Amino acid sequence: MAALADPRVLNAGETRAAELAAAVLLDAVEACFHARASEWIFLRELRVGTGFQGSAAQRLDAFALNCLAHNSMKRICYEVKTSRADFLCEMKQPLKRRIGLRCSNEFYFVTPFGLLKTSEVPIECGLVEASARREDAGEVMLSRNEPLLHFHETSGIYCRVTVPAPWRETPGPTWQFVAAMLRNQRRCFQEAVAKPPNQQKLPFTD
Repeated sequence: MAALADPRVLNAGETRAAELAAAVLLDAVEACFHARASEWIFLRELRVGTGFQGSAAQRLDAFALNCLAHNSMKRICYEVKTSRADFLCEMKQPLKRRIGLRCSNEFYFVTPFGLLKTSEVPIECGLVEASARREDAGEVMLSRNEPLLHFHETSGIYCRVTVPAPWRETPGPTWQFVAAMLRNQRRCFQEAVAKPPNQQKLPFTD
């Protein structure tokens, strides 16, 4: 009789797979909507707060800030859902996204293609569907009700804005939130892998 697999190992594997899927979805969002570094600041796993007073501060999956004044310094919050169970759990806890709504002008759920029905999206939120599979992109393009579609040409990644999020006027960020953004940006720079040095041709000498 074969030994049963350790459920803790299975759960860890499932968690890792979900993290990888979430990273791919955010890669698609960043590539399609926020690729211009001169215009957008795109932060992942943004911890809302800087204190450690007995409880962990809430984290936003992704937060985008437009740096141009004529675009009203637009702020967008993204919440990634890789399974229906995760989304349905979120729907039972509406206060969980209160911080994301407070900090942003637009709030989007980001999911794999076809995971949700548009009728399931809360009225104050939008829906972005993303995929790195070219066959999914082709299916969307052939759809009669084609939504807003965006491609990242070099990678083949695409996003579609299935449900546009309503614009909400919200108060500006607190200094604590600004400090959290700066910390997040510094961490990203520190974790970035250094590029290999350019190869140089050395002349042959006798």
